Amino acid sequence: MPLIRWLLNVEPLWNTPEEFNEALNHLPLPTHENILKYHQPNDRKLALGSQLLQHLIVCRYRHIPFRDVRIVKHFGGITGGRPVFIGNDDDGVEGLEYNVSHHGSVVGIISRLLPPKDCGDGEDGGDEGGGVGVDVLEYEKRPHYVEGTLEGVREWAGGFEEAQVFTGREMGVIYAAAAGLSGEDEEGKKVEGVVKAVHLNWVVKEAYVKAVGTGLVTDLTAVEFGLVGVAGRVEAGERVDDVEVWIGTGEKRRAGEWYFEVERVVKEGLEGGYCLAVVTRAEGLEDGDKRGEWEWLEYGGDILPFI
Repeated sequence: MPLIRWLLNVEPLWNTPEEFNEALNHLPLPTHENILKYHQPNDRKLALGSQLLQHLIVCRYRHIPFRDVRIVKHFGGITGGRPVFIGNDDDGVEGLEYNVSHHGSVVGIISRLLPPKDCGDGEDGGDEGGGVGVDVLEYEKRPHYVEGTLEGVREWAGGFEEAQVFTGREMGVIYAAAAGLSGEDEEGKKVEGVVKAVHLNWVVKEAYVKAVGTGLVTDLTAVEFGLVGVAGRVEAGERVDDVEVWIGTGEKRRAGEWYFEVERVVKEGLEGGYCLAVVTRAEGLEDGDKRGEWEWLEYGGDILPFI
């Protein structure tokens, strides 16, 4: 099955109330609350872009009219669970699994065009996970609340270890990102190195959690990524798909049943680019599926024609 990879930059879109409301009204009414609950204009635009991509991928690959697509938000009976398209057995329409992420001004969606899996129902149900996860982050930009000094970003990074998100080994890679950098604006380069390393570690871990299924990963340190040397390869424009991953507490095992990739994507007007991670089950994944590129969609040319 091919991996569908789409990106949408919402920064130039829907910057007047009239434009925003016109786009919003293309979506089913039940989705409006999930978009309008955000107060900041950029957050609303990201939520709108996310809903448009979710409906578009079902429309295009399950041949459902855009306005008739109905997304189930809490699949598996878990509040906060991933949204999926269930399909209709009566009409012979197969469901569709996908995963979506957004940050900055970019929304990303990925799908293997497989139906969702559910290992339970209702409140007692479980979420098996559909085997695909994605995460996107602005690569170089540190959070606004983090002081732009080496001490400040190291303290920020250390908070992930204290919160039991990153392991000691992962923190070693993050701190090492500042070592050996010298020359003009030495501290600025080291600050940037730590920020990039945190973001790379975060996107791969978050994508894995989303692929496995909400609620199934309760100990983030039980998933450990070996990202030594990955930053340099990512910045050189390479898609890194040989990330080392170990799973388990105590003695860890190599996670060979999962396929991991991380890369940096750039687009004119998006300073610094974005780092993206994809995690999916290795079973049934062909080499050709892995080589697919991220496709930047345009609202006018790629979305509106299907509405």
